[in-house]
Amino acid sequence: MTLLSLPDGTSSLEFATDDIATVKQAISDLFGGAASEWFTTYSRVVFGGETFLFENEWDDPCLIASTEAGRRLLTLIERLLSRTAP
Repeated sequence: MTLLSLPDGTSSLEFATDDIATVKQAISDLFGGAASEWFTTYSRVVFGGETFLFENEWDDPCLIASTEAGRRLLTLIERLLSRTAP
């Protein structure tokens, strides 16, 4: 799992397909769950008062934050899961 700062100013939490359920559980544990709206190539996910894009192209899932507040929430997820990783 890696949190990247992208050139356009957004942040992307990238993780393995096998970790999707773990990331969903972390979102639930930290923020009480998420609401999703699916589109053709991505979904819009809302949790912690922020909106994210979820993409899963070529089995490379990621959550993308477009705000600093969203980046902070992704950092919380990354830190939680890095503590619990085997």
